[in-house]
This record gives sequence, C-alpha cells and structure tokens, in this order.
Amino acid sequence: MPPSLQPVSGTSTDSKRHGSSDTTRPNGSIGAPLRILLVEDSPLLRSRLESMLAQYGAFKVTGLASAEVEAVEKLDTVPYDAIVVDVELRPGSGIGVIRAARARNPDNGDDHVWIIVLTNYDLPTVRERCMSAGADHFLDKMREIDQLMPILLKIAGRKP
Repeated sequence: MPPSLQPVSGTSTDSKRHGSSDTTRPNGSIGAPLRILLVEDSPLLRSRLESMLAQYGAFKVTGLASAEVEAVEKLDTVPYDAIVVDVELRPGSGIGVIRAARARNPDNGDDHVWIIVLTNYDLPTVRERCMSAGADHFLDKMREIDQLMPILLKIAGRKP
C-alpha cells in the first residue's frame, strides 16, 4: 500500500539531496522545486514529459535515463525528490530501478523519495510487482497520464 501524501519532515544530510534554487510551491510557500529523475525509454514521450514538467516552476528535471543501468547510476549522481519511471525499459526494467531507489532511500519518514510508475503495462501482476518493490503510485500511460501532474503538484506542495 502506498504511503499517504503526508508532509515530509526533516532534512537530509545526503549530498545528492542538496542544491536547488528557490521557487514558489503549490502551497504558496517558497522553497526548492521538486527535483525529478525521469526514466523513460521513448524519446518522444520523455520529451513530452519534460515539456509538461517545465511548465511548472514547482518542478525541475534533474536527470534523464532511458535504460535500467543508466537510471541506477543516476540514483547516485543526480539530486532527486521524486522518480517517474516506466516499467519496460530497453534494456532493463523499471522494477529494478524502483528496488535500487528504495535500497538507497529507505522510507524512514524523513525525506521520502516518491516513486511514480508510468507504464503501458497496466496489469494487476505488474502493478503488484511495482508496489511491492516500493512504488508509491502506478499510472497507466494511456488512461491515467492526466493524474501525473496533480500527484506531482501535491507532492511538491508538501515538500518542506
């Protein structure tokens, strides 16, 4: 079961989690934008998602990856507060990215890293595997992509 959208408290001493300019958040407070690692193997969809996110000052895409190995490397080299990840990557799997992200960012209540799966494979078994691996949200690209921005805006508005 995904955690509820609770305000994230505390600050991290992890160096990958620092360094952003301030912006006005959806809740009206001033602070750093929500930093997003975008993992998508379709260049067209990746470009469209980047454009969508760029329309909001509440977000900053800090890393892009198209394969599992590349995404796992980015977990250690770019700052991020949220990860938007596809399940089917060429090569690799988004489930491996989710597991690696949770291993690096255990949900200890402070600085929760949000993981949103955005996939064409909206099957109960795939959904269960993603949620068991540590995803917070699971969205079908064709039917639920319109929910991505409200979810990210809500997360950005709760960021300390």
